[in-house]
Amino acid sequence: MNSIWNKNFTAFKNRFPQLAQITGSQPVAPEKFWLLERAKNGMISASEGGVRLHSAYNPEREAQSALNRDEVFSKSKIVFYGFGLGYHVTECAKLLLQKAEKNIQLVLIEPDIEHFFASMTLLDWTPVFELEKLVLAVGAPAEAVLPLLEDSKQVNIGETGVSDAVFFDIPAFTFHAASYFDAIRSIVKRNQRKNEINAATLRKFGKLWCRNSLNNLTEYGKCGNVSCLENKACQTDGRILPFLIIGAGPSLENVLPYLKEFQDRCITVCVETSLRALLRVGVQPDFVILTDPQFWAYKHIAGLSAPQSILITEVSAYPAVFRFNCRRVLICSSQFPIGSFVQKKLGLAPGDLGTGGSVASSAWNFARLCGAREIFTAGLDFAFPGKQTHIKGSSAEQSYHMLASRLISPEKFTAASLYSANAVAGTDYTGLPVLTDSRMKMFAWWFEARLAACPETKTFTLDPRGLSVPGIVAVAPEAILQLPRINSRKPQFLAAATSASSPLTPAQLSELEKLTAAFPREAFLTEYPFLQEYL
Repeated sequence: MNSIWNKNFTAFKNRFPQLAQITGSQPVAPEKFWLLERAKNGMISASEGGVRLHSAYNPEREAQSALNRDEVFSKSKIVFYGFGLGYHVTECAKLLLQKAEKNIQLVLIEPDIEHFFASMTLLDWTPVFELEKLVLAVGAPAEAVLPLLEDSKQVNIGETGVSDAVFFDIPAFTFHAASYFDAIRSIVKRNQRKNEINAATLRKFGKLWCRNSLNNLTEYGKCGNVSCLENKACQTDGRILPFLIIGAGPSLENVLPYLKEFQDRCITVCVETSLRALLRVGVQPDFVILTDPQFWAYKHIAGLSAPQSILITEVSAYPAVFRFNCRRVLICSSQFPIGSFVQKKLGLAPGDLGTGGSVASSAWNFARLCGAREIFTAGLDFAFPGKQTHIKGSSAEQSYHMLASRLISPEKFTAASLYSANAVAGTDYTGLPVLTDSRMKMFAWWFEARLAACPETKTFTLDPRGLSVPGIVAVAPEAILQLPRINSRKPQFLAAATSASSPLTPAQLSELEKLTAAFPREAFLTEYPFLQEYL
């Protein structure tokens, strides 16, 4: 046993020296967990808690049979939920080395480092540590596993992350940590659902995004970049500016009377649907975010004016968005095909605000990009408290009245919004039931995963009536009123966005002129051939 352990641990230490330093170098007796026995062919087999881990006849051949499927090596990742003694994992590594598959990543998920070390006292794991692409999620919290799987930077372009993975989920391997693996499955399933929605959205709106992006290419030379504010919330005096993200949920009504006072103490960021409600009470937020390319997103700000606000958008937005009367327009990195292609061509990194299904997730990412460590939210309910969909007087609610007729009342539009996406009961921050639906829960799940991955950034909600989201703490509006005023520090922060000149160099401007004069259709289709139907 010692010789096998020493050989394995040496290979492990050479491959993951820092991890080996953290875990120590002491072997774990396999008898601590497993009832060991000899299989019919003389190889070691075992059971745990009365559950057999491997074949009692030929565990190695059992593993080879499980891996003898073409689809196993058809994706960019092979993920194991647990691995027992390791037969399946070591056989998989041997096949990857034999096939010289350098583009396939092997991901091993196991919550208990002792189970991992015990397996290394029994089988030869050195082929595993020889793999060029190997991820050991051993002893990692459940919420930290998803970022390891979603390691691709190409969002919404082809299959990435969990959508491009083959999973080995063998009940015997996960029995010892059932609740942990249940949490992993739930997180992965949510993310797969999100990717399916993104793919369906791309198919449905691809032509619109491409058309908008082509029309807006010149905006790269006129607008600033969100990246100019990266970590600017961290002031020279060592203090960090707090942020307030303002959604258009029903609970915003209770916060509106405080907003003018909040502006003296926070950087205010509103999503486009809440702007009308803010202007109604005489508040122009510091930032307005609009990242949805649809015409209906533009309608939320159409006819409005906020000359003191900075608009954040992306190149695929409806073209009229760029004519909005505001202090400055900043562009963030595009999540859609043509924008990504042009940014790569020009060598631009405008500032990635990611995706999360809602513009509120982009607003949160923006606050974090700026360096915020305290993020307050208002009107971000993820639910329908009081069976309301939006704050009264919001652009969404006003559209219901505009579309209403003698036969279709505004209430009918509200009911459709309430019950069109599998309405279910959730729980608010006081423990009371609140109506929500699958869309809202998807947004809430994104925040839950994002907050768990960023524990240093604290997030609060100013109203307890919304859907309770792990990681978001409910506080009273007075929590912001107790913060020191930032009147003297805010102008310095905003100046970083408003005083910057064109982000493009003369060479980039020249390249942009070529792109706008004759967009290189063939080059684009070579890069993204699956978008042939959109151009």
